[in-house]
Amino acid sequence: MKQKVLFIGMWLGFVSVGHTQSTLTLDECYRQAETHSPQAGQTRLIQEATELQLKLLNRNFMPQSRLNGQATWQSDVTSVPIKLPNFEISPPPKDQYKLTLDVTQSIWDGGTIQKQKAVAVANQLADQQKVTVDLYQLREQVSGLYFGALFAERQLKNFDILDKELRAKLAKTKASVQNGIAIRSNILALEARILEVEQLVLETQTRRTASLEALSLLTGAKVDANTSLQLPTVATNSVDINRPELKWFDAQKQTLSVSEKLVKAKNLPKLSAFATGGYGRPGLNFLSTEFKTYFIGGVQLQIPLSHLYTNSQAIEVQQLRVNQQRVEKQKENFLLATQVRMASQRQEISRLQALVESDRKLIDIRATMRKAAESQLENGIITASDYLTELDNEDSARQNLILHEVQLLQAQNNLRLSSGS
Repeated sequence: MKQKVLFIGMWLGFVSVGHTQSTLTLDECYRQAETHSPQAGQTRLIQEATELQLKLLNRNFMPQSRLNGQATWQSDVTSVPIKLPNFEISPPPKDQYKLTLDVTQSIWDGGTIQKQKAVAVANQLADQQKVTVDLYQLREQVSGLYFGALFAERQLKNFDILDKELRAKLAKTKASVQNGIAIRSNILALEARILEVEQLVLETQTRRTASLEALSLLTGAKVDANTSLQLPTVATNSVDINRPELKWFDAQKQTLSVSEKLVKAKNLPKLSAFATGGYGRPGLNFLSTEFKTYFIGGVQLQIPLSHLYTNSQAIEVQQLRVNQQRVEKQKENFLLATQVRMASQRQEISRLQALVESDRKLIDIRATMRKAAESQLENGIITASDYLTELDNEDSARQNLILHEVQLLQAQNNLRLSSGS
């Protein structure tokens, strides 16, 4: 007996677990879709590429060395046209050899390397913000699928109510026919309408399944018929625009601003130390005919001057500033287009709110007329076809309410997406 009780308890527990429905919100879909998108991996790759670039730039602070080798033959060499008694100055050989190691250490580069690192970091932030923009645009696709599945889900609930109503009426009509109160054609009319509802249910289930499968692909999560989609609560009183595109425009402008500083740094004086160790013939004594080692060291100052008479720096700076102005105009155009779209979306929300209010009043009227027709059908005053006309009118009003309520939620969410809040 205990084993039977234990078995039944385990079976009930299994059934309850198997039918547990998970819940899913629209914001969760957004987060999962952005995390699951292959585009999200770009952020890490952009950061890794920048870190490698910074490592390469840091290498410029280290001594730069170069090994050089040279072997030459020349048609003439330096000679001393002076003859002294008992003393002869031999000219160097025409074949000469040289092997040197040159080492250069930057002391002051005008801040060029630091500015190059700043440009690399600015480019990283701009590229990562562009990824954020692309991921944010994914929300529109997720929203369309989510509200499509939500609309189908609410339609199915309404069809279930309608189906129960028709089947209850069919049972009463069959009893009336058996008692000779109603005609058999009433039964056929109700059965036909039940079949039509079953067809609508099948079509709606197919649409809902397709939307849920697409959501599964986008989010990487298991979303199926047992998943309960939560109605989003959307606030529509936001007037500020906080879209990620705005930060992207600002990041582009910052990159151009840092690049302007780099242009100026490249034309500043450069100071470096150098050393050269060599072995060859001749050495530092160009009259020597023997292989010798030698060493040269010193400090080098470089002052770029070409930009002073070519005006190249001013032109580059002006070009960067023009590009900054272009980005600013793009930002202004985006803001204007967003404001126009939000104004249209607010009007759409007002229209749908009015329709929802009207739908609810119409449902009350249609329900009253359907109840009257139901009483007349039971008393044999009208046929099932007349009753179905009133039932369909009520169902049509309910379908319109479902459609307009979902459209209203979607319009409110679209306004939220447009504002970036």
